Amino acid sequence: EHQRAQEALRASEERFRTLAATANDAIISADAHGDITYFNPGAERMFGYAAAEVSGKPLTVLMPEGFRDAHRAGFARYLATGEAHVVGKTVELAGRRKDGTEFPLDLSLASWKGGPEVAFTGILRDITERKRAEDTQRRYAAQLEAANAELDAFAYAVSHDLRAPLRAIDGFGQALLEDYDARLDDAGRGYLQRVRAATQRMGVLIDDLLRLSRVTRAELNRVPVDLSALAESVAAELKRTAPERVVEVVITPGVTVEGDPRLLRVVLENLLGNAWKYTGKNPRARIEFGVDQRDGQRACFVRDDGAGFDMTYAKKLFGAFQRLHSTVEFEGTGVGLATVQRIVHRHGGRVWAEGAVDRGATFYFTL
Repeated sequence: EHQRAQEALRASEERFRTLAATANDAIISADAHGDITYFNPGAERMFGYAAAEVSGKPLTVLMPEGFRDAHRAGFARYLATGEAHVVGKTVELAGRRKDGTEFPLDLSLASWKGGPEVAFTGILRDITERKRAEDTQRRYAAQLEAANAELDAFAYAVSHDLRAPLRAIDGFGQALLEDYDARLDDAGRGYLQRVRAATQRMGVLIDDLLRLSRVTRAELNRVPVDLSALAESVAAELKRTAPERVVEVVITPGVTVEGDPRLLRVVLENLLGNAWKYTGKNPRARIEFGVDQRDGQRACFVRDDGAGFDMTYAKKLFGAFQRLHSTVEFEGTGVGLATVQRIVHRHGGRVWAEGAVDRGATFYFTL
């Protein structure tokens, strides 16, 4: 019986050493005195010592000076009381190589009975690359925060400093038309009207750019969102702007998603607003909001039977300032679909469009 137990123990030890020898991580065992009893090839690579160089030496040889006293105190406390701060946990420590260089590591430590005395085995992983990546991420986050602060300052300047002269130009143009109308001929009045129209378009463009900036930086607040209810609300607002139009708006009920309700409303305002605009020449128009399966994904869509577009230029649709129709045909700044794309991408989804000239368009998005 005893012999079988001894053979089983030897077989178990052999399996452990075989596995440990092929492990990429460092595996180190120590006795109750804290002296090294096993040092696998992974540990040799990590610390630069051969196993024979450290066998029988204290574990502190692998630690920076600043960690050694805490190690000795914790080791003694565990042996005396069984109170463990490290055993059975994974902790982040620092290691010291043979050449004296220090590096960060993760340690997972277990205790076990090695005969009458307790023994310890630790698995150590060099986390230098992870820490470097974390430092890089923190640096990029700080740079992004600084860039956002600059963008906020720029947005403030755009909002206040650029709008003021635009308001002045538009205001003086209106004053000239009202106060000096009798002195102006048709050409003069036409020029002033064009000046006013240009300043008003620039004001709208500034508003659209500020909105694009805000949705790019706004914090996402993900909650369950009833897109159908949002679509109903947006459609009702559109109908109030042009009650004389005959438009059938069909909205699939009960379409719910996880997302930011404020930003998703902006998506629907742009997509439904475009559908409303590009069906403006139809005596009777139809706009639909619903859900479909596309490429194995659940996709929401907005469909209309309006002006449509040439699929050859589909990739241009979502670029800022990209327009497939002239402002004479349909007014706009070309920023709305870029805003939609930014919001959808921030939700981890994608957006695309299908259409044909004079046969309408369908815009799909996933979240």
